[in-house]
Amino acid sequence: VENGEGTIPVESSDIVPTWDGIQHGERLRTMSCSDKILRWNVLGLQGALLSHFIHPVYLRSVTLGYLYSQGHLTRAICCRMSRDGDAFGARLPTPYLVNHPEVGRVSVYDSARQTGKTKESSINWCLPDGTSVEILDGTKGKVDGPKLDISRVSKQSLFQLFRMLCIKMAREDLKNFVVYSEAKESATDYQSAKQQFFGGLQEMGYGSWICKPQEEEAFVLPEPAAPPQFP
Repeated sequence: VENGEGTIPVESSDIVPTWDGIQHGERLRTMSCSDKILRWNVLGLQGALLSHFIHPVYLRSVTLGYLYSQGHLTRAICCRMSRDGDAFGARLPTPYLVNHPEVGRVSVYDSARQTGKTKESSINWCLPDGTSVEILDGTKGKVDGPKLDISRVSKQSLFQLFRMLCIKMAREDLKNFVVYSEAKESATDYQSAKQQFFGGLQEMGYGSWICKPQEEEAFVLPEPAAPPQFP
């Protein structure tokens, strides 16, 4: 750990963190970046909500800028789930699988060790949005600026878009969900794959997946979804 950043192994715990506990000084523990990419390589990038509409979306490649080690990288982001051959993958519900993306590094890079603190800014963009770029304050999770507006990639904003999509697609079974966590839990195949993933981590000795406080997903949309504005 340098400059207060990095990852360290911690003992597995069944204790579920809460907002009250964190506000009273309990340490918030989160999974590492490689752990999260590993999860994507099993469950897909689309998440629970979009799994109501599309099959899992998997990474095709992963590129590192420096400190590249193919063995360490592949083990961390995918291959450790195939340690026992196809035993774990065979338990996943169709069409979920253990995805093995191509890995590599950039052709030109600075090999010097980077010890500076990571910048606080975070940028997101999407090709269909044209030149629309959103800059976030990573320490707050809100749009950078005096107003600190809610980000378009926040859980609330994405849930609003999900509700609009359900209305457009006439999904009567989904459009009336107003609680974020309930809409996610209704994605039964995704939830089944997720539980298999969590169970696989424990069986292989990798520990328990540390989740965020449950209150984070137990919110209700402040008002009914607006009429869809799709092209």
